[in-house]
Amino acid sequence: MRVPQSHGYGSNRRTPVGANMTPMIDVVFLLIIFFLVSSHLARQENHLPLELPVASSFDPMDLEKSPLTISVDGKAQILISGKIVAATQLEPVFADLIRRSGADAAIRIRCEGAVQYQYVEPILRQAALAGITDAAIAVREESAK
Repeated sequence: MRVPQSHGYGSNRRTPVGANMTPMIDVVFLLIIFFLVSSHLARQENHLPLELPVASSFDPMDLEKSPLTISVDGKAQILISGKIVAATQLEPVFADLIRRSGADAAIRIRCEGAVQYQYVEPILRQAALAGITDAAIAVREESAK
């Protein structure tokens, strides 16, 4: 490293030597933006306008797990992350989920209360064939009369 030469009278000032923090700050801001956007998309999945079935008893959702949310709307269309997916296209989705989560792989099915079981069963069957044993169906609590 070359030492800067002082030239003339009063040039005793030295420039500070240190790391440039600008690239690290840029990376931190990009990470913050990434996580904000991805968490917004995850929350948006839970707010699709579905009339969930009513149940008198249920287990509260485990907050430690982050299950894959699969929605079935009133037209019996399967939606994952807001995109329509055919029942035959679930196998690669579940394989990717198992690759990422391993034994903790879990799914949560949100469907309209009027949707018949024949439209939910293929999802459960594909999950079981893929090795996913933690499957839950989202319900809303029965209101007191």
